[in-house]
Amino acid sequence: MSRPLAELRAVTRRFGAATDVLRGVDLEVYARDTLAVLGPSGCGKSTLLHVLGGLLPPTSGVASFDGRDLSEMSAAERAALRNRDIGFVFQAHHLLPQCTALENVLVPTLVHPQRSGAEARARSLLETVGLGHRLQHRPAQLSGGEQQRVAVVRALINGPRLLLADEPTGALDAAATDSLGDLLCDLGAENDVAVVVVTHSQQLAARMGRVVALRNGEAHVASAAE
Repeated sequence: MSRPLAELRAVTRRFGAATDVLRGVDLEVYARDTLAVLGPSGCGKSTLLHVLGGLLPPTSGVASFDGRDLSEMSAAERAALRNRDIGFVFQAHHLLPQCTALENVLVPTLVHPQRSGAEARARSLLETVGLGHRLQHRPAQLSGGEQQRVAVVRALINGPRLLLADEPTGALDAAATDSLGDLLCDLGAENDVAVVVVTHSQQLAARMGRVVALRNGEAHVASAAE
């Protein structure tokens, strides 16, 4: 079997003097994986995602990307990795209200001023998710589902190898949740991206290829029905 794209080995994350949010978590994410991390609010799912994406260091254990220990990278190297190889999608979207949908998607490309074709790729991806007619609309003019689709496209614009989504359907209804789940899986496959979604939604988890349940800070292989 090939080497994992991203991996956690015996990862513990502690906040404060004695609160272990993650306890010896082992997790492997391979290229083109679709993986859901399932669990109730407050169980540590977001913390796991942030450690996996290099936003938080583990208190103990190793978080690695493409075989390289993230803790051995400088802050600048981790930032460059996140911009280049890891895309993030958050429940709150974090779209810039003064910018159009197209401009929001292009924000991550601004650190690559020499990169050509970014606008054409942004337009193509927005058309793929059904927003070709919304390119010049600002976030306040878009529905919640449309804003989330813009956020997904923004996460994909630099061609990442790993897409991390944190409770992306928390504010969406059942139909929009199904649509976003399909979108994440389809776009991941089309763009050769591994997708990890943390969620409390069994409906969304059922659309992923693998499911891991987080209980008491420990990760367990699970089914979406758990």
